[in-house]
Amino acid sequence: MALNEGFRDFVLDQLHGLGQFETRKMFGGVALLYNGSAFAKIKHDKVWLKVDERNKNGFKEAGMMQYTYGKDNSRTLNFYETPLEIIEDRGKFIEWAEESIKIASTSK
Repeated sequence: MALNEGFRDFVLDQLHGLGQFETRKMFGGVALLYNGSAFAKIKHDKVWLKVDERNKNGFKEAGMMQYTYGKDNSRTLNFYETPLEIIEDRGKFIEWAEESIKIASTSK
């Protein structure tokens, strides 16, 4: 599945105000990096934010799934799908992204 550039642009616009971060094309999607650490991915028309025990429950309570890959989707990364209502609320989305930046920065 090709990257939906309109969705990518919407997501990046919603994160305006987050601060300096870079994007990098990766495996058919886009990684969002802060100081070299990936805190988010845009792939399959979804935003995946970095999680750990500090924020994982918010994603689970919203019914979001963990990022999987591989032929049988048996491999996982510590990223969870972000609820659309969070992405659409710029302030909330930035809060969630800031938490993921903290996690990405401490999980090197």
